[in-house]
Amino acid sequence: MPLLTLRDVRRTVMDRPILDGVDLVLDEGVRVGLLGPNGSGKSTLMRIAAGVEVPDTGERVLQRDLVLGYLPQEPRVEPTLSVRDAVRAGLGDRDSVLARLDVVHRRLEGTCHDKGELDALLAESTRLEDELAAMGGYDPEHRVESLIADLGLPDADAICGSLSGGERRRVALARLLLGSPTLLLLDEPTNHLDVETIAWLEDWLAQQKAALLLVTHDRYVLDRVCQRIVELEQGRLIAYEGGYLDYLDLRAARLEAERRVESARCNMLRRETAWMRRGAPARTTKARARIQRFEQLVTAAPPPPDGELLFAIPPGPRMGSRVVRFERVSKAFAGRTILDALDLELQPRARLGVIGPNGAGKTTFLKLLTGEIAPDSGTVHLGETVRFASIDQERTALDPEATVVQEVAGEGTGVRVGDRVQRVESFLDRFLFPGPRKYTLVKDLSGGERNRVLLAKLLLQGGNLLVLDEPTNDLDLMTLRALEEALAAFAGTVVVVSHDRSFVDRVATHVLYLDGRGRQRVDHCSASAVLARVAAEREDETLRAREAKSEGSGARAVSGRREASVGGASMTPSAGATSSASPPPGAGPSSAEASAPSPARKRLSNWERDELAALPAKLEAAEAQLVALDARLANPALYAGPESERKKVQAAHDAASGEVARLYARWEELETREG
Repeated sequence: MPLLTLRDVRRTVMDRPILDGVDLVLDEGVRVGLLGPNGSGKSTLMRIAAGVEVPDTGERVLQRDLVLGYLPQEPRVEPTLSVRDAVRAGLGDRDSVLARLDVVHRRLEGTCHDKGELDALLAESTRLEDELAAMGGYDPEHRVESLIADLGLPDADAICGSLSGGERRRVALARLLLGSPTLLLLDEPTNHLDVETIAWLEDWLAQQKAALLLVTHDRYVLDRVCQRIVELEQGRLIAYEGGYLDYLDLRAARLEAERRVESARCNMLRRETAWMRRGAPARTTKARARIQRFEQLVTAAPPPPDGELLFAIPPGPRMGSRVVRFERVSKAFAGRTILDALDLELQPRARLGVIGPNGAGKTTFLKLLTGEIAPDSGTVHLGETVRFASIDQERTALDPEATVVQEVAGEGTGVRVGDRVQRVESFLDRFLFPGPRKYTLVKDLSGGERNRVLLAKLLLQGGNLLVLDEPTNDLDLMTLRALEEALAAFAGTVVVVSHDRSFVDRVATHVLYLDGRGRQRVDHCSASAVLARVAAEREDETLRAREAKSEGSGARAVSGRREASVGGASMTPSAGATSSASPPPGAGPSSAEASAPSPARKRLSNWERDELAALPAKLEAAEAQLVALDARLANPALYAGPESERKKVQAAHDAASGEVARLYARWEELETREG
């Protein structure tokens, strides 16, 4: 059933048609991804769908009683509210529903009801109960606190006016999700979220029954969450069934078919043009038809395709054999450890991806690298030939009152790229700033266009060590792919902080994970593999802590054996990694537990003795299966395939881990009673 329908929607901005007869139907429960280059009109279409903006022409039709939730790119939150109260505002008019429900219940308690009135009251009660359930029921506070924690928000009592732009965005997202809309319109919801929170949001969206229209550059989210992709091209929508990988295949097939059709048109047009030049007779019916066909071939030329961003990053000065080495580097702020005795060395042409939760110290690591701040202990050694080129997360390098040309070239007319000098206009054409767009003020550009300006300036810095802090925010997929290719071909060294798992997987040769608690690890595998390992380790830590708490000193031996069996999933880092892992709390019994009298043991039955005798073989098989699953999770090839396969392997790993723990616990129980 259609929830929202747009018919023949048209919108022109500054004499440029952004939407040119767009038709879109969002059906109940269907999740749709909206793609297109920066500036193609995706946000405009989202605003029209949300009812925030009115189209020049066209029709917007909503289903009755539709609960619509819209997250714009720059949402607003009340600055005087606390985080908790701002999120709680997502419950809407819940108090009004409770008051109406109370009136209905009081009327039902009366005794003078005819059948028609009673049926009407019962129906109203059911409707209001359903509405209340959608708002979190009678006690929604646990959902408020859960969303605050899941989205990585700061102290729930913090005032929204004191938060960063990214934190306010997460508050708005939590408020929206709390309202349980029937239809969600999300414009770049993953911006300013860390990789773990994006993974949580991906799971949440995939499990919801609400319909969804989603704009995002996160390719993993698109592929896992969306059932259909619509691409905005030349002001019109083109639909593809399936997720992002299906879209890539279907789009390539469409473009190839269009290329063949256009090639056939051009060949025929060449023949007909030659015939026309020979002096086509126009007196016969056949000749007139051929002339008309020639005219149709001329007018059938397709519109020029959207520009394609292609650029190469100059290598910068020659780099020596030594780039940078962190030697036992530690850093803490306000008593919280960010880095603890980090050892790390980057070689020429290395590409290091830095990931971790928000607030884990990723930007601090970059500042230590560039020398903006000094470590509390340890040493950062830089090679003599290292020259930095950077993009910071806050985009402070841009002057909002300057035009694009002024921002890139100053008052000059040319720019130096490597060893070549070229006109700034030609240079900006490569970054998709056509004609008058080059003279637009930076403050009037979209987020993606501002990022393209930063990329243009990056090429002019001439560094051999690139330091990029969240370069993927607001970039469209076309620009992302161009940046990935440019970084892969760059002759220098790259250090990049990004929440985009797909981007890190394609760019980085090493991954540094910071957990925000002073522990870190360096791995030679994909960001997705690192996150899977971290999740397995946390689960393992939780399991061992629970066993230690419930089993006392005996559980310590069990957890020790469990650690030895996990292999790659243990907290001991791989070669080149460092860790300050501490033993889990509650590893030993309390004095009260140690002094408590032991209950009388019940001797084993014959079948329990048989079970005990069979347990070693079962444990060996279960541990072998777990080791095999660990190896699969550590294999980067798993993360290049379908997301469903990774989830399947992860679920099998979780089940195998639980089975090993259960068998050890059962073995200990039976051995204790046997002794």
